[in-house]
Amino acid sequence: MARAPLHMFGRDTRGGISIMAAFGLTMLIGSAALAVDVGSLYLERLKLQGIADAAALAAAGRPGEERAAAERIIAANCDCGIVIARFEAGTYNRDVAIPAEKRFTVGGTAPNAVRVVLTRDRPLYFGRFLTGRDDSIISAAATGARQGYAAFSLGSRVASVHDGVANAVLSALTGSKVDLSVMDYNALASADIDLLAFSEALRTELDADVLTFGQTLDTQVTLPQALSALASASDGEVATVLERIADGALPRTLIPSRAIDLGPRASSIRVDAANPVRVNAMSLLQTMLALGSANRQLDLSLASDLPGGSGIDVALLIGEPPANSPLIAVTDDQDVIVRTAQVRLKLGARVETPLAKVDLPVVAELGSAAARISSIDCGQNARDAVSLAVTTAPATLAIGAVDAGDFQNMQRPLAPKAARVLQLPLASVDARAELTLADLSEKPVDFSRDEIADGTVKTVESDGLVAAAATSLADDLELKVNLLGLGLNLGPLTATVGQAVGLAAPVLDGVLEGVTGALGLHLGEADARVNELRCGRARLV
Repeated sequence: MARAPLHMFGRDTRGGISIMAAFGLTMLIGSAALAVDVGSLYLERLKLQGIADAAALAAAGRPGEERAAAERIIAANCDCGIVIARFEAGTYNRDVAIPAEKRFTVGGTAPNAVRVVLTRDRPLYFGRFLTGRDDSIISAAATGARQGYAAFSLGSRVASVHDGVANAVLSALTGSKVDLSVMDYNALASADIDLLAFSEALRTELDADVLTFGQTLDTQVTLPQALSALASASDGEVATVLERIADGALPRTLIPSRAIDLGPRASSIRVDAANPVRVNAMSLLQTMLALGSANRQLDLSLASDLPGGSGIDVALLIGEPPANSPLIAVTDDQDVIVRTAQVRLKLGARVETPLAKVDLPVVAELGSAAARISSIDCGQNARDAVSLAVTTAPATLAIGAVDAGDFQNMQRPLAPKAARVLQLPLASVDARAELTLADLSEKPVDFSRDEIADGTVKTVESDGLVAAAATSLADDLELKVNLLGLGLNLGPLTATVGQAVGLAAPVLDGVLEGVTGALGLHLGEADARVNELRCGRARLV
């Protein structure tokens, strides 16, 4: 048979599809092999990511034993050569203004987050022919942050009974006669009430079972309802005392949420006995009474042992905390600030002496104190679990006269004018003195776990404040003598006024202490308490 010419073989296309199929099949087999390996690695990485997420959550939720918790999770999920490539404890900042990838930083004074990076070797089935490697390393990273929160309050000083002053203040606040004994006050001062139990009892008073605790506190209630709820949330002698006060209270209205912020517990619908939010009973009583005060001003007439048997008239003006600033808060946010209510006092004392008649008007404005959470450390070995930053705002005391309108307007500063303090048959003396107490620097107050559990109250004192304010005012008097045609020497008049004020000053100091003590407020001081700490709630970030 004759052979075909060579040039005819080049033009012959028979069998071309077989050649193309052979080359294509090789590519298809290679792609399939690659897909098998890539798909296997993808699925293995998904599984590894799930283990990393669980390990990060476990580590963040177990302060003090983070790595051990992560290792337990890894061992429970897979005995397949997973290695912890990196394990970093650090601080997570939830500020949305910070880019997400920069919110976690390694280290910090109170670490609240853990970053876990896991790796694992996986064999390659067909990819080894393309890569020349028998295996590939896959990795997964996860970050878990702990969400601890604390409840804290300000101004929960134990009330004192001073010559019936506390009873007079409570009577004016409730609109009825309150006659509590020292034992009654001690019982209230030493007892705690769970805010959640109070919210549940208040919800029962309102017959509104569908409301959350936050919605309940945001509802307008009457003073008797609030006090009855306090009694229901307590027991024993405290419940009896609170019921007695509730029975005589006038039906004034108030909104509890203006002073109480439950924060993350606001959505609760039932009491959690294992995680209460404890607040001092007297502090909570004072808060409800202050919110329910009708016109914010209480006028009291107090008997005293001043010379000549004169009494003391007290006008007490109770303010409210600024908007969005409660007296008691549950939060983990450093921007949430708790403030005490502002108080103004006007005391008028008439003193009879053998030489003269002295009228001594004393006015005082007790500025609010403020506190915020500066850090929460949920570590089991942490020395200080919660740290507060507390500021004591200015207080002003003066001898002088203040108009009623200026006194009642909390937005207007006190501007005392000279007052007639001494009246003689032929002469008179006007006097004015003012003392401003100010210390606006933040002071750190640390609470350990034991102190939180014991309900410890810590007092922050402003530096350089005068202990006996009325006596200090007496020493700094500015006198203006009005003579009626007689050349009286200024020295004897000044000595006379100074002597009379000196006699009245200790009594005024006692009255001032009694009135402010009944309200849980003291000059230049702030009483802080961390009511509860809850740790262990972790989430992926």
